[in-house]
Amino acid sequence: MEKTIAEMNPVVQSYENYDEDLRLSADNVRRLEFMTALVYMNKYLKTGESILDVAAGTGAYALHFAARGLNVTALDITPSYIEILNQKALADGVKITSGVNDARDLSAFADNTFDHVFCMGPIYHLTEAEDREKVMAECCRVLKPGGLLYLAYMNKHFVFAHLASQNKQFLQEKWFRKIIEEGVMRSTDEDCFWTDTWFTTPGEIERIARERHLTILHHISQDGVGRLLAEEINAMRVDDFKRWADFHIRTCEEPSILGISNHGLLIGKKAA
Repeated sequence: MEKTIAEMNPVVQSYENYDEDLRLSADNVRRLEFMTALVYMNKYLKTGESILDVAAGTGAYALHFAARGLNVTALDITPSYIEILNQKALADGVKITSGVNDARDLSAFADNTFDHVFCMGPIYHLTEAEDREKVMAECCRVLKPGGLLYLAYMNKHFVFAHLASQNKQFLQEKWFRKIIEEGVMRSTDEDCFWTDTWFTTPGEIERIARERHLTILHHISQDGVGRLLAEEINAMRVDDFKRWADFHIRTCEEPSILGISNHGLLIGKKAA
């Protein structure tokens, strides 16, 4: 049987073999990433508003806000993830409109449709600038005037520092060039350790947002220095972790911390 486009996509293949269902809850540092996004999302999302989650995974954000009474449309390019999401929605008794879809093409939706658009991952798996521009253009097109875009990315400076400190095989000129200078790793690379990935910087993300005429409301380090201190933070007792999380939330917009965080999140407002 001929393979579908999704089945031939190396990113889909990678995620089909990855436990995304546990990624945001497996340990304290991963929970910190999820909690930080929710704190900021909760500042703006209101019952009855509409959300388009263009790369929903297995539904961490989509299910949370559907349970809060928002109208959620959840998409993902990985078919098994949409199946899991639908099963969870059914078990939780929440209503979500869902489907398998590539974030580069949101033509199923009219202009100015959604109050909020979550773009929590697609751009850091697109190695070509043209494809990233398509995602940004589509997300902004379907967003209502005055609506908010939530744009996640991976920080190249964290990635190189983390890899080089954890495994000396990455402490090489070729990896510096690949991650810092080129900012791209492809699944076809002989030594690819993940899948097609684009690494960037906080400044570059802000430039991309401004090119789409978005007003930047917040620029957040989702895990801050947490990933660098993962062993210590994951070993914390519940009360200690709560205090750490409180400290993190109060400092997560500090530029010096933003520059070393693994995951960053930019919240931008479309012109009214």
